[in-house]
Amino acid sequence: MMINILKCRKLCLFLFTLLIFALITPEFASAYDGNDYDYHRHTTLEPGEYKAYDASGYYGGYVRRGNKIKAEITVLLGDEIDVYLLDEDQYEDYLEDANNTNVSKAFTYIEEGSKQNTKQFSYTYDVKYDGKYYIVIDNRNNSQPDDALPTGNVSVEVKYSDIWAGYGGLFYPEISFEVILICATIFIILIVIIIVVIIVLTKKGKKNIPPPPMPPNYYPPQP
Repeated sequence: MMINILKCRKLCLFLFTLLIFALITPEFASAYDGNDYDYHRHTTLEPGEYKAYDASGYYGGYVRRGNKIKAEITVLLGDEIDVYLLDEDQYEDYLEDANNTNVSKAFTYIEEGSKQNTKQFSYTYDVKYDGKYYIVIDNRNNSQPDDALPTGNVSVEVKYSDIWAGYGGLFYPEISFEVILICATIFIILIVIIIVVIIVLTKKGKKNIPPPPMPPNYYPPQP
């Protein structure tokens, strides 16, 4: 009897797990359609200014190896700017360049995510190492020989995402309330089914229990 109850519980738990997986997987698979971005920013820069964005989307965050940094930068008002994708060491060199301190040579940058003298630039970069990455919008006359020369204020739109390699979607996709409600309903139904099955099996087991053996030298009462 106990074995049957345990088998029933395991079967119900297995079915419940399959249902949850089947319901949640489409949400994760469809969370990223290749066109949306996690972060959408606007900035206005005067000549000699720059703006840096943490590519992970939050201060102090890390981008993992195998992830993709996807970005789109558009100048809405003004002339050409420079766009750089920098790792942590490159960003420190860039800050020295921006502050005119200890600049012995031009800073380096990740070419796949950088473009100078541009008003519109989009890219997807495959991250090769864990670490911090920065998207820099530059309206300066920096140490690069081919950088854009600032002519006035610029208004720039910056959109970017840190795409998790695990499923090709957004960094942390949200599960909709409808999915949570469906899963909770299924869970409650399965719990009720398990309880009913256990009660039925328990009653059947009690009916099949043989009467206790008669004690030795026992004589039933005579009428």
